[in-house]
Amino acid sequence: MKRRFAAAAVGFLLALPALVGTASIPSEAAAPGAAEAIASTLDVEKTLLKEDQARQEKIALDRAQWGSRLSDLYAALDTAVHRDDDAAPGVIEELSSRLEQAERELSGVLSEQRALVDRIRERMRRIDLLEGQLAALQARSTEASGPVAGRWDVVFLPSNQRGTFVLSQAGTLVGGTYTFEGGWTGSLQGTMVNRKVFLERIDSKLGRSGEFEGYLSSDGTQIRGTWLRYDLSGDGAANGQWSAVRRRDTP
Repeated sequence: MKRRFAAAAVGFLLALPALVGTASIPSEAAAPGAAEAIASTLDVEKTLLKEDQARQEKIALDRAQWGSRLSDLYAALDTAVHRDDDAAPGVIEELSSRLEQAERELSGVLSEQRALVDRIRERMRRIDLLEGQLAALQARSTEASGPVAGRWDVVFLPSNQRGTFVLSQAGTLVGGTYTFEGGWTGSLQGTMVNRKVFLERIDSKLGRSGEFEGYLSSDGTQIRGTWLRYDLSGDGAANGQWSAVRRRDTP
């Protein structure tokens, strides 16, 4: 699975420059690992933005310093041109030379600032697009899979029988498969509405043989409820309680 994720993430990152220039998510972005790739790129962009912003603060200080120096030099030049002594021409020439140098330095600072501000603006735009795409992709993923989709470890009482549910969800419809201790296998069909789960058991040997009702916990990690067996002629309890815990390693 890690290799599949890595391949999908690399492929998505290669296509990312084209993706951030669009407002919608192409179908390729739904590949496994796409959300992780976007989130990773988003983190990089935010880190670079902070670095650019710190550089802008340094440039702002340089700009203020050169501006202050130019102001002082201009004031000195204004005074020098009104002097009436033999040293005035030399002072004016020196001040003019220093002004030219200071103006070149300030021009370089302003040029760097303009390029940096453009880069910051573009980086902010990319961050907005990436955040929008990530939110849309996560919403689409949630809508496609649903909160009960995944692998669940199940326990039935009073028999303490254990098993596994593998569920998928599309909207309110839920389906999947199960395996129980004793070699029982089959499929599940049902719904989930307002966190209430209803599943009907279709056994590979017995056909429609029972149903499960329960409620999904607020954190989406547990389901608890009651079960009912259709065939009342068999041995053992015909109803009871059940609980399911989501596996953390669910792909």
